[in-house]
Amino acid sequence: MVINRTTLKSMARKFFTLPLLFALSAFYSPFTLAAPECSSAVVDVDGDGWGYENSQSCTIPAGHPTCSASATIGSNGWGYENGKSCIDTGGKPLCSSSAVNSGNGWGWEDNRSCRFGGTQETTSSSSSSSTSGSTAPSCTSAAIDNGDGWGWENNRSCRYTSGSSASAPSSTSQSSGSGSSAAQCSANAEDNGNGWGFEFGESCRWGSVQPNRNTNSVIAAPPPVAVSAIGYTNGTPICLTDASDGNGDNFGYENDQSCRIVAGRTATAEDPLLNTRWCQPWAEIAYGDYVLQNNTWNFSDVYSDRWSQCIELGGSRGNYVAKWDYNWLAKNEGNEYSVKSYPQVYYGRKTRNSQSGTPAKLGLPVNVNNMPNYKVRYKYRETGTAERNVALESFFHTSCEAEEWNKHFEMMIWVNKPVIKTPGTKVTEATIDGKRWDVYINPALTWGYVAFVEQTPSNEGWLDWKEFVDWTRFQGPQHGVWSVGNTCMGAIEIGTETFWGNGTFTLDEFRVTR
Repeated sequence: MVINRTTLKSMARKFFTLPLLFALSAFYSPFTLAAPECSSAVVDVDGDGWGYENSQSCTIPAGHPTCSASATIGSNGWGYENGKSCIDTGGKPLCSSSAVNSGNGWGWEDNRSCRFGGTQETTSSSSSSSTSGSTAPSCTSAAIDNGDGWGWENNRSCRYTSGSSASAPSSTSQSSGSGSSAAQCSANAEDNGNGWGFEFGESCRWGSVQPNRNTNSVIAAPPPVAVSAIGYTNGTPICLTDASDGNGDNFGYENDQSCRIVAGRTATAEDPLLNTRWCQPWAEIAYGDYVLQNNTWNFSDVYSDRWSQCIELGGSRGNYVAKWDYNWLAKNEGNEYSVKSYPQVYYGRKTRNSQSGTPAKLGLPVNVNNMPNYKVRYKYRETGTAERNVALESFFHTSCEAEEWNKHFEMMIWVNKPVIKTPGTKVTEATIDGKRWDVYINPALTWGYVAFVEQTPSNEGWLDWKEFVDWTRFQGPQHGVWSVGNTCMGAIEIGTETFWGNGTFTLDEFRVTR
């Protein structure tokens, strides 16, 4: 008989004296005997709510605390401090049950964005009795008027109401600036048109200074969340994409407001609206068996709102070309040690709200013991000057119901690397799929991680995905790589991780076969 962690856990729960101790304690004393809480969900290898560490069984807590500013933060929305996992909310509060759910892990209440974490906060009596969860802030006279009672200021949507400090401005008053306390734009501000601009995280108005039309200027980048300019139907904004229509009722939620899915004007998998540029963080464009995602997961590590990142689908039906452009400013305008984003195309399931097809059609998620021989074809071109990589990756989850919270292991394949940055600590070199790779781990992370960095970078090729997975599972532990365990691979992704700089990326081909 092989004694391993799972066996020990089963023995502890079924054959040791824990049930007897519970019974005795209930009979002889008023206290209740309880197992200790696990320090991290990753020790629950079979997803039953129990783990094993420190030579004893432990329970996976129903929720995790919110990370403080001193926590070690990973790239999957989780951190680690005080001996246990915590939820990284990116500086935003956790949503309560009354918050408006935008369907992408974020919500709106108390006049600000909030994040849905592993456990939603209990709503206080004061917040539960209010309607702030569904009410956008009122516009001031400095807001940009989007029409139909909605505006844009302070980097978010606002609404013109009877209680607003301003009524909806006319185009005349906007262009003249009368009645507005907004600052005058500098020449480097982003031009929103109609006499208004955006810089330093707020709206500004054009006076005698004219916009700088140099689109290559680092500080001339647009604001991170562009206001929908696609229009209205029956008084409701038209959705840019159908990614937020989780219920299939032709309604979505974008820019902190509800929107309607309209054929021919909203991007769908059947009609992805080619050559349309989307700049909304987390916007998704589905096409065929793939999804193009504007992943801006760590934008808060930039010190201003002058960054930008946009996605676009070009090509033709059946021969699509995914594109993105980005401007993450200069090295000293953000945390130079952190990745800011990962715009990507994915095949499979990242979470229940982000999946490019059904498991029956794609074969993903799949348990590592039943994995077919996936082959991945990639071809790309790029321009610009940035500290970035070109990386493919997969996450392995403790359940085939892949979610953010049950990520256990991350495997990356860098086919192009930054000038300075590396994935972590190099532990060995390996020949895989006919090429030489430097192999890295990252002990600072709270989940398993391995990165294969191609010694001779390439902008096109084929990858035998299963060869990398098998090396990670069977060879990796000899070099300090975490055990992948009995997990499920959720998706195969390709994208660019950028530390700083600007550029464009065109994915001429990305294909997964099995």
